[in-house]
Amino acid sequence: MKITHALFGFALLVLPNSICSAQDGFVDGVDITTTKAPWTLRILGNDLDITNVQAKPDQRSAYFMMTSESAKLNVSVFIEPVDKCKSSEQCRDHVLGLGNPKWGKFEQLSRGKLKDFSYFEFYRPEVDGRPVKMLDMYAEYVSQGYWVDVHISKVLYAKEDHALFEKVINSIIFIPKTGTASTAFDTQLAKAQKAATGWLALWDNTKCRDSYVALSSITRAENTEKSWVDYCTKVTGFLGAKQSRNLVAAAFTRSLPPKTDRPLAILAYHSGFAGRQSMIEIVGLLLEKDGSWSITNYLPQ
Repeated sequence: MKITHALFGFALLVLPNSICSAQDGFVDGVDITTTKAPWTLRILGNDLDITNVQAKPDQRSAYFMMTSESAKLNVSVFIEPVDKCKSSEQCRDHVLGLGNPKWGKFEQLSRGKLKDFSYFEFYRPEVDGRPVKMLDMYAEYVSQGYWVDVHISKVLYAKEDHALFEKVINSIIFIPKTGTASTAFDTQLAKAQKAATGWLALWDNTKCRDSYVALSSITRAENTEKSWVDYCTKVTGFLGAKQSRNLVAAAFTRSLPPKTDRPLAILAYHSGFAGRQSMIEIVGLLLEKDGSWSITNYLPQ
């Protein structure tokens, strides 16, 4: 993950083969899920960095935007309940039928299947008059009442790059939230939530200096106490007293070169405040060497 604006701009993620072992609960990949989804979606390898997370209050729907610096790919994943379509093929045809004005003119439209994903793809020589030479792939999957929409794109596309698209889709697996396979994830999620809850109590009570001291060393190295206190005072003053807060989505990764070789997490909460009844809060965390989680950033959306 690349963190911008001193770890408060959102970006979080990925994983080169670094130090953490599978015993830490992290593998060479990205884990993303919503609170009510029956599984965690894992994209193995692929050098992906999470650059944006959005979520809905229903605890079922979320959007994750990722990039790969090495492969020059953009990858986004929507997780949401099945509604307009009931199978992977139906969802593929539904997305294609809806279209998108942002697509503009495209060519070489084709359909296909990779694993359990049904996809369509097309080539765009130009976008807004610029010669981007872009391939877009939309891959759809339906499982247990949920629809996963994966969009992969690459500028300056060459035919041999198609293997990169296939690699992303073929690397996706679904980890059920019951059974031994989910134990490590659940354990780390519980620890991260506990750390976030403790830190948010400082934030909610406008203990801005205390919240700064409790930040990760990475964040404190990139932000002065004054800048953080000013940010905290402004945001908490605008939002007012907290009324509710519920976890709606989570993402985990193994490292963030060159800043850290430690795992990171993003937790998304649906919250209510006196000054704003409904909003999403994003909390970023770093797994320290002693096994505890510390806060890297806080972003109200």
